[in-house]
Amino acid sequence: MLLFLVILHCILCLTAYLLIKFGILKSSSAVMPIVFFIPVFGFFCLFVLEWESRGDQESKREVGIEKLKINDEIHRSILMEEEPAKDLIVPLQEALLINDASTRRELIMDILYHDTGQYVDVLNKARMNDDVEVVHYATTAMVELQKDYEDRLQSERQAWDEEKSSPALSGAYLRTLETYIDSGLLEGNMKRSRQMELEELLEYKIQNDEKTEEEELSLYHRRFDNSLSLEEYTVSSACAEYVLNKWPQMEDGYLMNLRLGIQRRERDRITRMLDLIVKRNIYLSPDARKTVDFWKDDNGRKN
Repeated sequence: MLLFLVILHCILCLTAYLLIKFGILKSSSAVMPIVFFIPVFGFFCLFVLEWESRGDQESKREVGIEKLKINDEIHRSILMEEEPAKDLIVPLQEALLINDASTRRELIMDILYHDTGQYVDVLNKARMNDDVEVVHYATTAMVELQKDYEDRLQSERQAWDEEKSSPALSGAYLRTLETYIDSGLLEGNMKRSRQMELEELLEYKIQNDEKTEEEELSLYHRRFDNSLSLEEYTVSSACAEYVLNKWPQMEDGYLMNLRLGIQRRERDRITRMLDLIVKRNIYLSPDARKTVDFWKDDNGRKN
């Protein structure tokens, strides 16, 4: 009986060794001492370990397959990473400088899977690169992003046209339009056209919407900034003067007039605002104080 057990043990040990050696079992050869020193039971432990190991591999394979189920046609069959793209901006800029093709491609694809709207500047730089694939990926991302904005604007404009009295609909349209203009995707006549569209929308909301004083001030600020960018100085001046007259104890109207005077090089306007700030004892925020002090010093030197 003992001899039979010894022979059986030897056969099991030899079988385990051969199965591992020829790759039939995925377990490591490190388990062989267990098989050898624990007769019969060690051999069955080997199969339990093998079963668990194969089960883990199956679960990992399923997760990988799920990750590859990407609906967008451009991204299909490409594995998405879970880390946020925010930390990739500097590495991508460095990759563009050091001309590391593999790093460039990997990082640009990571950005494609996140909010590309936050990385337009980086994508613009990538479009100037000498790597054809990187240029293609960056251009594709920007075209898709621009198409998304255009589609949203068309949908929101149509909804607002059907119900002009809705501040919520005009507000959604306004936010999308402003974000699109500020995104860096638009240039030249396309950008100016959208800014003119924004000017009309802001004018409509100022004249027709019911709003709090805070909302009204915000609309005048936005219209002032937009008209200043368009160099529509008549509108800019009207906004600045309205804010100055309606909120004379707030810094906003004075700073808007200062900005307009600086851009148009109107020393009389700058001097008038500086004198009014002192005369009316206007409270200024730290940033506003720096601007006013600078122009006070400059005004003093000029005089």
